Amino acid sequence: MNLTQSLRVFLQGKDRIALRDEEGEIYDGSVNWRQNRLEGLAPYYAKRRLGVNDKIALHLEEEEIGLEALTPSARPARFRSPESEHSRPQPTEAVPEKTEKRVKVTPYPKEVIFPHKPVASEVPAFSVDLEALGLSRESGSAPWVFRAAMGRRTFHLALAKFGEMEARELLAYRQQGRVQYAAIVASESSKPEALAEIATVRPSGLVQVGLGYASPEALQRLAKLRSAFPVGPLDIERLLREGRIDLENVEGLGREIYSVLRERSHFSAVLTLLADQPPQQVFLLADLMPMARDMNLEADHLQNVLESLSSPPFLLLRRLSPGEFLMRQSVDQALADWAEYAGVMVRRLNGVLLERKP
Repeated sequence: MNLTQSLRVFLQGKDRIALRDEEGEIYDGSVNWRQNRLEGLAPYYAKRRLGVNDKIALHLEEEEIGLEALTPSARPARFRSPESEHSRPQPTEAVPEKTEKRVKVTPYPKEVIFPHKPVASEVPAFSVDLEALGLSRESGSAPWVFRAAMGRRTFHLALAKFGEMEARELLAYRQQGRVQYAAIVASESSKPEALAEIATVRPSGLVQVGLGYASPEALQRLAKLRSAFPVGPLDIERLLREGRIDLENVEGLGREIYSVLRERSHFSAVLTLLADQPPQQVFLLADLMPMARDMNLEADHLQNVLESLSSPPFLLLRRLSPGEFLMRQSVDQALADWAEYAGVMVRRLNGVLLERKP
């Protein structure tokens, strides 16, 4: 069972949890934080004859989780009497011949008794990851509609878990112009079945005008990438245009991010090389190349960083001629000046933001 946001909060710091069904039977469940799911419910599913997409109500009670099957076709629970026949007190008077007749009533889910009243759906776990990536949820049931606001650009995305609604019905949201993108969400293990379902409504395959595929594992990986690099809605839109947000495509995006972060490491390496240069000294690009090779820096990488350091806001170097530079000040002093400049800008921006508040 996938962990919802409320379950995550309730199970925070726990690896094992007790689950109690309608009959009072206890199941030993384990929390798989790595795969974002609650495990150990197989005996309960078998006992109640439940399927993958059947609904189960969870009641959080102190240190336990109460289970209640909401699927009408599930095997009814055998509710136990709170006290046995032997523990009942024996009457002192004669029992009358006419006894009260009791009728056992099996409770039905609210959606069966009141079919005209919509039942609020449980928010899927992937909603938390999409909200962390800058999208906002605008619906309370499937299809789950998310809005990405990027200033002058905005797009809407409709998602539904595999088996939650018909693929043709989900595709209609996009064909009618209600959203710009629509996709079925299924785990990586169910990816072939989900793609086959998508192919039934778009036999030509996954193209921009059709229905896409997304996996919760890939969305979770994107949210983790955001901690190392500012991944946002524009990156998600690019993957949606390719038709898939899966681990394979996210790994490709991760390699691109790694190359960008590598440029930052080149910048740090060049500053390390320049730390030995005294202020107001002239040096050539060729003077740095022997040490640069030891640090696996190519000549073009070194040249690009030196050009950047000669321009605002850094101004650590002055370019005299191609391949010739003047060291204006020491690296230590330059870093102190940059830190002071950053602090001044932070204070100035905070003041501007305060003035703009109503």
